[in-house]
Amino acid sequence: MSSENRTLSGAVFLLGLLAGTALAANPKSETEPRAFSIHPLGNPPGSSYDAQIRGVKLQDAQALWFETEGIQARIDHAQRDPEADPTASTPPDVVNVHVAIAPAAKPGSYLFRVVTKQGVSNAISLRVTTERTIGEPENLTGDPEHAPRLETFPLVVNGRIAKKGELDYYRFDAQAGETLSFEAFSGFSAFDPSITILESSGSWFDPHRLNRVAFNDEPLYFPDFSTDAKLVHRFERGGSYLVSVAAFEGQGSSNDVYQLRISAGPGTPPSLRALPKPGWQEHTFTRRVSADWLRQIRKRGALDPHPDDPETFHAVEDSVKPLPAMKVPGIVEGVISQPGETQRIAFQVKEAQDLVLEVETADATVPLFNPVVRVLDAAGREVVTNVYSQLNNCGGYMMKTIQPKMVISLRAAGDYSLEIHDATADIAGKNFAYRLLVRPQIPHIGKVEVEQERINLAPGGAKQISVTIEREENYSGLVALSVEGLPPGVSAVAGSEAEEDKPPLMNGGKVERYFPKKQKSVLLLTAAPDARVSSLPQMARVVVRPIKEGKVAQVVDTEFVPLMVVANFENTASTAQSTGSKP
Repeated sequence: MSSENRTLSGAVFLLGLLAGTALAANPKSETEPRAFSIHPLGNPPGSSYDAQIRGVKLQDAQALWFETEGIQARIDHAQRDPEADPTASTPPDVVNVHVAIAPAAKPGSYLFRVVTKQGVSNAISLRVTTERTIGEPENLTGDPEHAPRLETFPLVVNGRIAKKGELDYYRFDAQAGETLSFEAFSGFSAFDPSITILESSGSWFDPHRLNRVAFNDEPLYFPDFSTDAKLVHRFERGGSYLVSVAAFEGQGSSNDVYQLRISAGPGTPPSLRALPKPGWQEHTFTRRVSADWLRQIRKRGALDPHPDDPETFHAVEDSVKPLPAMKVPGIVEGVISQPGETQRIAFQVKEAQDLVLEVETADATVPLFNPVVRVLDAAGREVVTNVYSQLNNCGGYMMKTIQPKMVISLRAAGDYSLEIHDATADIAGKNFAYRLLVRPQIPHIGKVEVEQERINLAPGGAKQISVTIEREENYSGLVALSVEGLPPGVSAVAGSEAEEDKPPLMNGGKVERYFPKKQKSVLLLTAAPDARVSSLPQMARVVVRPIKEGKVAQVVDTEFVPLMVVANFENTASTAQSTGSKP
């Protein structure tokens, strides 16, 4: 029997998802290899250079494992980080590597992991740039008077804010009326870079004082938005200027690496949208609602994925009479181009019906464009809205947020209308475009999340994979979970974990209208005592299939988890202590 078939037979189990299980307890402190940063952060295609990776439990690093082709690297040396605090509970390590970027490599971020004898690390990224790239001078002092001069743009500088309060200064010349773009990309998740442009224009007290001309921390701070800095400035006066890179709140560490990019002109406008996330995303304003979206939802509910495509309709300003009418299912499109504008469209319900309303912001999105959707009856009374309200139990005040999806039940037949407007009355624009899908409810499997970012499994040991499944629109069917692509000697079985005694949410409002039910399940990976130790990770696949009329339907979701079988270091260490030998 093949490894894949053996995996399937041992790993498939059915979940009677009628009630969700509690979330897992807080995870234990980090005991496995973890990478934090790589410096320099990147270089152009065709370049070959030395770099340093910092992290913990990396002293026995053996290789770098890239998830895509285009970059190769070798390990030269690994040791305790000489810049680290020797009293740290988990002393950090530094790995010296040599990186070679293929000439055909495309620009962008490339994820990689460090492979050690203790297993595979988390993923971090390096950047492939298209512009000329240099490193900050080794003797960079942070003194503006000795700042290195940058010339000929576009240009990328690899740098690092190694100490608290450190500022990296660079000098450049600008012509009167010239526009330059400055961007600082962070290479460490905890590092938030900022950019400042300064000039030596002096003051009444100090003729050599540096005065700030412009500053940026990030284009717009909002949850899930990028915190990389971007600054576009038009210089009114020509002359010599300074640009400084620093941590926004003055932090600094050996992991705070960055790339500073300077280019002529305004460049590409910043993306004022949430950073893209992997996997199925249903509760976000930026997913595309369309006929194809409807087909995907039906597939995730094990239904015929080829229904009739919904028609597209256009809402009008609410003063227009009579209102145009739409059919259900249907898509409503519109643009809130004037401040305070409200748009409406009518629809009819012939009998009690359960509906779903999904809002997409095609261009501008929250927090700039905050589309409020209201369902009104024939008398103009509000029936339901996408504004979720809940009572704050500490302050006793109401908290309100707009939601991209709501599940509603219209129990009375009759005429209704949809009202769409921005949450404010003073902001609008041609980019305030929306798409609103109105459709019957389709019970289906929503987002699937795997908690573990990698699995390092010792022979004879067992580790869990925690899978959270969102049940959209009262989906109550069975679900089959399996793990495929396991190495020889590793199998998967159904497991369970202790439930957390979690009290119900007090004063949570109509949670069921805006959020799906969640269920957490556990798969146990077990390695045979004679399982062969891995030299490189292998991508295990957590596969999700709905059950329809007693039959396993097509795969609706696949989540990937790097997996390694590693030597049992705990047993090796205890044996070494008893025999007096080195582990």
